[in-house]
Amino acid sequence: MSKAGDRFMIENYKFHHIDTSKCKQCSEFSCEEACFRGIYKVINKYSTPKCIVLEEREDRCVKCHICTTACKLKALVID
Repeated sequence: MSKAGDRFMIENYKFHHIDTSKCKQCSEFSCEEACFRGIYKVINKYSTPKCIVLEEREDRCVKCHICTTACKLKALVID
């Protein structure tokens, strides 16, 4: 695998896209806290953090982009 492949690990959902390689550096978990719809969950907070979308809640997203601005690492993109 190339180094470029190691740097970007994008997980795609319906209209959310998360660069999980950036999540590994996170210590604030602001996406989970900022989303008032409870769409995000951070797993493995104490080892290798990874943000995921709770797929059963994704349709509740109103695309307010509070999460994308709260994420200081710019790991989140919404279509």
